[in-house]
Amino acid sequence: MHQSQLIRSSTFLWALAVAAAFALFVVGLFAFIYWKLDDYLVARSDRMITTRIHFIADLPPARRISAIADHLGQDSRGVQYAGLFDAAGTRLAGNIDHLPRELGLDGAVQGVRLDLFEKPAAHVPVVRAVGRRLDGGDVLVMGRNVDETREISSVVGQALALGLLPAFSLCLLAGAWLSIRAQRRVEEVNQRVQRIVAGELRERSRRAERTIHSRGWPGSSTACSTRWRR
Repeated sequence: MHQSQLIRSSTFLWALAVAAAFALFVVGLFAFIYWKLDDYLVARSDRMITTRIHFIADLPPARRISAIADHLGQDSRGVQYAGLFDAAGTRLAGNIDHLPRELGLDGAVQGVRLDLFEKPAAHVPVVRAVGRRLDGGDVLVMGRNVDETREISSVVGQALALGLLPAFSLCLLAGAWLSIRAQRRVEEVNQRVQRIVAGELRERSRRAERTIHSRGWPGSSTACSTRWRR
């Protein structure tokens, strides 16, 4: 079977359409999972820093500095940020050097760029942060780097993308296999039809010869047999 016939066969084209539809479905599924996973991880980080700022804000003023130090000391990955400032904006504790100007102090989480006390080697991170004004005029800021959540989403997306290529290839191989089987069946049917037609012609020729002999027409059997074979 020629390659062009395989590609033009209806079975292969049908399998190609199914593979394309499957690929579109996987791409849509990938986009949905990536979007939902990223939103879930960011919302989870927002809940964590909101819970933490409420906990520290409810502590007595004398214990807030030690609580911030303990919180940052338990951060082995370096993704947590905290800062305590007085009413004038002077840093009292934490790893945030200056109070972010764009950060609202209404307790709502937002993305801001922090000016850290220890400058990072790569770049100044844009983190999810929340600020709250405390009794006495002090300001408490808590933040968390959500780059790790986007890294997790990226890993999931890469896994789905790597699974798309083998699945698409399997669909094409299945289509080619089905097309080859269908073509072989057609060829077998054609061969059987040809054998049946050839056998019927031979049977008609034999009947004609027997009829001629039974009627006693000498010399005519060869001519009639020739006509039937033609």
